[in-house]
Amino acid sequence: MGEAISRINPKIISATQKTFLVDVINFILGAVMLLPIKIHNKRGKQPYDYRIILALCLVKSLFRKTYADYEIETRRDPRICAPFGLDILPSKSTLQAHMRLVSMQNLLKFNAMILIEWSRRKLNLMVDSSGIRIVGRSIWFCIRIKEYISKRKCDKAHLAVCSDVFFIMNWRITNWKKNDCPFFIKLLKPFKILGIVLADKGYLSRANFQFAADRRGCAFIPFKKGKKKGSTGSPKNHPAWKFTFNLWKAFNTIYTSIYHQRSRIESIFHALKERYGDKLFGKGASMRRKEMAMRFIAYNVRLMIFYLYSRDNGINLWVRA
Repeated sequence: MGEAISRINPKIISATQKTFLVDVINFILGAVMLLPIKIHNKRGKQPYDYRIILALCLVKSLFRKTYADYEIETRRDPRICAPFGLDILPSKSTLQAHMRLVSMQNLLKFNAMILIEWSRRKLNLMVDSSGIRIVGRSIWFCIRIKEYISKRKCDKAHLAVCSDVFFIMNWRITNWKKNDCPFFIKLLKPFKILGIVLADKGYLSRANFQFAADRRGCAFIPFKKGKKKGSTGSPKNHPAWKFTFNLWKAFNTIYTSIYHQRSRIESIFHALKERYGDKLFGKGASMRRKEMAMRFIAYNVRLMIFYLYSRDNGINLWVRA
């Protein structure tokens, strides 16, 4: 059933602990300043550079601070103010107002920018989705007071995760009603060369198999069994479907063992919810989805700091738990 669960090498976490805050801010600032600048032609006081706002929100998300925590603890912290060249950081209301001007495309561009080295490689990916609650109460509290929790009280995150280093390469965020299958191609479209792509039955379609094959990859998605609604080898103008179906029939044990490595993406969802929280606080769908995207980038930035240290010092990034 897949590989043993891994964790980040504790030696790397310990070695980077003292300089982690400085390393994170320098890395985020270096990357965010590569985004295009916006020129405002309006008269009066010029707004803050959206790139500075984005960097501050990423720092806030990475250290799991609320806007209230930011106002009390972070805003006047000299360790954070100094790299930004400010005596005092923008207020929480300024952050909230300016974040409305930051688009999801800006966040996706920033994520692609910090992962550009991997985007150009042959990518082995895992694709899956998970819901994140938008209610303030915990599930167990709701069960105890016998309050019904509807699926409507969550947003759904669709992720493409690199199966080698576990970076979140791409995402889409939707309401809970959206079907998983159409997002397979949307998540993989930015990548030119694919390797092994792992996904569950929710992504089973001829178009998805063919898309992976057209990009030199191979999708491992379990076919449906059963006499009535079982999968057939009929390609219907998608030859990759017939090839993979025959592979599944002839070498089912090997095919299944490769597919079960997909379970590692469940660990990524667990790590995200454990470290950055399993509920969203933003008001309105747009702000909630930006908040979720910030968490994905914060996860990648943290992992990138550890990866760079492991690469420079010849230490394994991941060890068995």
